[in-house]
Amino acid sequence: MIDLVENQKFETLITRLEQTKSIREANKLIESITNIINLFKNEIDLRNFIEYLKDESFSNNQDIISKEWGDIQTPKQLVNQIYDILIDIDFNPHILIEPTFGLGHFIQSIPEEFTNLKQVYGVEIQQKHIFHFVASQITQAVSKETNQNNQYMIRIFQDDIFLHQFEKKILLDTKANILLIGNPPWITLSELSSLNSSNLPTKSNIKGFSGIEAITGRSNFDISESIITRLLNHFSNHKSKIAFLCKDSVIRNFVKEIQKTQFPLSNIRALKIDARKSFGKNCDASLFLADLIPGFCDDYCSVSNIESPNQITRKFGWINEKFVSNITSYRNYSFLDKLSNCTWRQGVKHDCSKILELQVEKENQLFNKLNENVEIEIDLIYPLLKGSNLNKFEVLNTSKRLILTQTKLGEDTSYIKERYPKTWKYLSRNKKYFDKRKSRVYQNKFDFTIFGIGEYTFSKYKVAIAGLYKKVQFSLIPPINKKPVLLDDTCYFLGFQTYIEALFFCTILNSSVAKGFFESIAFSNSKRPFTKEILMRISFSDLANSLTFNDIQSIWDESNFKSKKEISKEDYIKFKKSLI
Repeated sequence: MIDLVENQKFETLITRLEQTKSIREANKLIESITNIINLFKNEIDLRNFIEYLKDESFSNNQDIISKEWGDIQTPKQLVNQIYDILIDIDFNPHILIEPTFGLGHFIQSIPEEFTNLKQVYGVEIQQKHIFHFVASQITQAVSKETNQNNQYMIRIFQDDIFLHQFEKKILLDTKANILLIGNPPWITLSELSSLNSSNLPTKSNIKGFSGIEAITGRSNFDISESIITRLLNHFSNHKSKIAFLCKDSVIRNFVKEIQKTQFPLSNIRALKIDARKSFGKNCDASLFLADLIPGFCDDYCSVSNIESPNQITRKFGWINEKFVSNITSYRNYSFLDKLSNCTWRQGVKHDCSKILELQVEKENQLFNKLNENVEIEIDLIYPLLKGSNLNKFEVLNTSKRLILTQTKLGEDTSYIKERYPKTWKYLSRNKKYFDKRKSRVYQNKFDFTIFGIGEYTFSKYKVAIAGLYKKVQFSLIPPINKKPVLLDDTCYFLGFQTYIEALFFCTILNSSVAKGFFESIAFSNSKRPFTKEILMRISFSDLANSLTFNDIQSIWDESNFKSKKEISKEDYIKFKKSLI
């Protein structure tokens, strides 16, 4: 080991590196201090590293976050907590692999209890992170902050993990226990695209969504999910363990798709972390732990908190060929889980709220979101509700309005010019806002095209729920000013032509039985807890048959609701028969 005086920093090392006569000699020098082998691949790497050491900015130990790459560096306290958990479950790997090691906190904190460890294998695309990591390793060795452990070698590669070719020696060594660990980027494919990032995996609809589902974004995915998937594809034949920090949605996707992917994941666990405290991120995240053992597979995940890893709070996954958020509570409501005989619809999608959405102000004047007074024909203007408005049993008014440019998909909008000239002039004047819309659903379509419309849009009565909210609350929506009320595309609804039918549907959906069912199958921490896929799983006939008319009246009382019409027990019996 080189004797470096602390106040000299890296001067001695820099001198020695500059005096080396070959890349091999320079690599041996770094290896003698850090156990990092074959750091420099060429003369350019060596020169860049020397320049980095001469720039003392790295000594400030500032974790520079690069949004383009989805950087989230893991606090060392959390890293140590993860290793403590791995030690407690008596996992002692031979090889540790970190696919995006960043500043190297996981590698720097490897515990002494990993006595079997022979090799650390790290991949990182950013050279500045690699140099920071190497400099930190040197600093620790020189200052003796940690004892240099000579039992394992460290191999690091500057490479794109989506393209990196793992060494065949590792891929073929199926007898070695491998720990796949780290904190892959918390960013989605679409977010990277919006940043014009060069760090993009191959764009593909990896989950096989077709048609409009792929176009409108269901095929979007977290980069971390893609990285973990690639690792599982490479190491499914090894007896390994994964320990990745990621969003809860990523873990949920792996469990949901496990029957398709057939990854040999067992003992799957999600240990909740405080993402805001650790990373300043307002999202739900966990430590994704699982065993990777050929021939073994679980189809559920146990959830606990990283502070109390052995106290399981719930299990989610597959039961009776159904994917649910709470296996225990679902058993009480599984009788409802059948394909609904009613079709749930999504509200209107337009992506041009500045122009199409209006607000009713004093004296019934209409203003758009540019604060312009809009004076156009009223025929195409309809009452509008957003998800935030659906917070009670019945919604009777709204100050929001929407200009509806089409009544069915693909309708030629040129009719507006002839029949509603003021509206056409207003839309044409603001065409630039429509042209800025990025969604593929508007490409090569008529001017001012909207989406998510049909006969159902004009149903006189609606029963709706906000897809983005965690609370199970269904709202009855009658016409306003003799016009059917429209909903935005964050909402889902059923349409009806009669008040009494809509009322009964809304009532049974607000029962404790229905709410318990939805809470057992929907994931409240997902971006959109309630989707068409979730809502279509409830059997209305079984739900109605589980409730008496007294139950119906109790729901009205609890909701402080009074019907506009006299409703009898016979009406409810007739309603139930109509569902058969």
